[in-house]
Amino acid sequence: MVEVDNPVGDVDKAKDVALRLLGRRSYTRREIVRKLRGRQFRKQAIEDALRRLEQVGLVDDRTFSRSWVQERMRLRPMGRPRLFRELTRRGVEQELVGQVLDEMMADVDPGEIAFDLLKSRRRRYEGLDRMQALSRMYGFLVRRGFDGSISRGASEQMWTEISDARR
Repeated sequence: MVEVDNPVGDVDKAKDVALRLLGRRSYTRREIVRKLRGRQFRKQAIEDALRRLEQVGLVDDRTFSRSWVQERMRLRPMGRPRLFRELTRRGVEQELVGQVLDEMMADVDPGEIAFDLLKSRRRRYEGLDRMQALSRMYGFLVRRGFDGSISRGASEQMWTEISDARR
C-alpha cells in the first residue's frame, strides 16, 4: 500500500509540535521554523501552521522582542547594541528590533544603567589601582553592550566614588 501525502495532517502535526514548544517558552518565528525543519516537516506545512499561530497571536516577533527586552533589562541589564544583536541572532528582523528598542529604551538612560551595574560590583574594584579598576570596569560594560563613551563615563564616575570613599 502506498502512503498518501496528507498535507492537512502535516499542518496539524507541525502546529501541534509548535504549540508544545511554545508551551515551554516563547520563540521567534525563525526559531520555530528552524525547529520544525529539523523535524522534517515540509516547507508549506510549516508556513501554514505558522500562519495559523500568528493569526491567534501565539507567534508574534514584536511581542517576543518586547518581552525579551523587558526581561533582559530586569535580570541582566545591557546596552542597546547587545540587545539588538541578541534579537537579530534569534531571527527578528532588524527593522522591527530597531522599532522595539526605540520604543522601549526611549526613557532609559544607558549611563545610569551602566553606573548601577558598576555599583552592584563595586567591591571588585575597591582594592585595585586606578588604571586596573578603570580597565576592568570599562571591559565589563563594553561586554555588556554599552558603547565606549558610556562605559568610560560610568567607569570614571564609579572610580571617583571609590576614591572619595578612601579619603
